[in-house]
Amino acid sequence: MHKKLFVTATALAIVGTTLLTAQHAFAQTSDTTQNPMSSLVNKISTKFGLNKAEVQAVFDEEHQAREAEMKQREEQRLSQLVTDGKITEAQKQLILSKRQELMAERQSERENFQKMTEEERRATMEKHSKALQEWAQANGIDPQYLQPMGPKGRGMGGRMFTTERPDAPTMPTE
Repeated sequence: MHKKLFVTATALAIVGTTLLTAQHAFAQTSDTTQNPMSSLVNKISTKFGLNKAEVQAVFDEEHQAREAEMKQREEQRLSQLVTDGKITEAQKQLILSKRQELMAERQSERENFQKMTEEERRATMEKHSKALQEWAQANGIDPQYLQPMGPKGRGMGGRMFTTERPDAPTMPTE
């Protein structure tokens, strides 16, 4: 049961990563329903009398820098797993390719996901989680190595499941 919850948490972490990555694509639009940061861009440009396009450009540059930084850290983490003998170089490349594939898939499905009810979202995430677990098993990859930033929930808001903070909640069990 712990493994199932862990894989679900992993899938949620990947979804979170994808949503952050998708932000750049949505930053190109001016519609506030499409770009969650556009209202902040509008407020900053209005309050300080700045050109909205220039403020948006700063947000986009920062997002791209953070995205590149995250990608580099993830590649370093996977390289360390190869060095430690936990995965092979081929598995590292499979993980990186799968992550890109999932990110592209999530970007294309983002609008549909927003229109779903909470139950539909949960069912969709569980379906994706199961598919990811099956993919990992078929490729001989321990699902913990799919989670961004390592198995202790340190990536993309996963801190809520870490046990390193005494005040942190623990992962629920059934």
